[in-house]
Parts: sequence; structure tokens; C-alpha cells
Amino acid sequence: MGNSDKNKKFLMQIAAWLVDNTALTFYQIAQCCKLAIEEVQAIADGEVDVEKFNPITSEIITEKEIDNCKKNPSRIPSLIAKNVKKRSKSVVNIFGFASVSRRRDKPDAIYYLIKRFPILDNNVIAKLISTTNYTVERVRNGSHYNMQNIRPQDPVLLGLCSQEALEAEIEKAKVKEEKQERLRNIKENY
Repeated sequence: MGNSDKNKKFLMQIAAWLVDNTALTFYQIAQCCKLAIEEVQAIADGEVDVEKFNPITSEIITEKEIDNCKKNPSRIPSLIAKNVKKRSKSVVNIFGFASVSRRRDKPDAIYYLIKRFPILDNNVIAKLISTTNYTVERVRNGSHYNMQNIRPQDPVLLGLCSQEALEAEIEKAKVKEEKQERLRNIKENY
């Protein structure tokens, strides 16, 4: 998933919050979040499943700005760009948001990680894919309800985690495995 996709997803999360918590028009929200008015309408109608993100608590927009825009419907609220950039990466990771179609891909991604990187434990895989340990364990032991349809697919290509996060976890697992190997060698030699 590219940065523009992540930024759009983040802006949709802000738009979802603005739809539910302000009296701004759909046009104002669409312009503010750089979305099509149809996308804002779909969020409002519940056609798009989006986590809501409060931009006020994150200082991405001020209450004063929202109030000024409520009073003047032709005014477009402006987001504080430096805070959007600073927050967007962490928020996407915190929410672990995945659309319905992406949720269906999670078992495939789990299976890929289990097969390709057996040193990764269930907790790490669950964190990377934003799923539960229970789901990872079910895929690992072959008891997942949809096991016959699960095919290994790279979670980075599916947009479920970043390449950097995956590489960092693999590196941590290798270091941990090397430490355990050294401890075993020390115990065997004494």
C-alpha cells in the first residue's frame, strides 16, 4: 500500500469523524479531506466501513476552525498539514484498519508468514497482520474453518503490513533465535 493510499485512508477516518460529530456540510468535509463528495456520502450512509479518527484531539484541526466553518458554509475547514503527516503513519498502524476485502486476505497472509518465516511466533504475526493469536494458531495448526481455500500471499503486497515492519520483526526473531542457540551451546558445554 502506497503512502497516498494510507493518507487517503487516514483522511477518510477523519471525514468519518467529521460526518458523525460536526454540522459541516458534505461538501466542506469532502474539500477538507480531499475526497469526492460521493465518498463522503458513502461514509455517511455506512456503505464504506471506516474507523473514525478524532482530528481535534490530535491537533489536526481546531474546534474554532470547525465552528467558523459551521457559521459560514462556503468556508472550507483546513487541516494542519504538519500534524496530518506526523499522525497518519502511527494512526493507520494503531487502528490496524482493513476493509472487508482485506480481512478476507488475512489468513492467506498468516499462512505465508508461517511457511516463509517459521521463526516468527504467533504474537508477532498477529501484531503484523492486525489479527488475533487465536486466528494465527488456527491457521498454523490447520484447523481454520476455511483452511482448504487459504493460499500463501505476501502481506506486504496485500497491503496488510509494511515491508519495514516485516523486516524489523524478522530481524528481532533471528536475534532471539541466535541468543537461544548460544544458550543451548553453553548449557551443552558445561
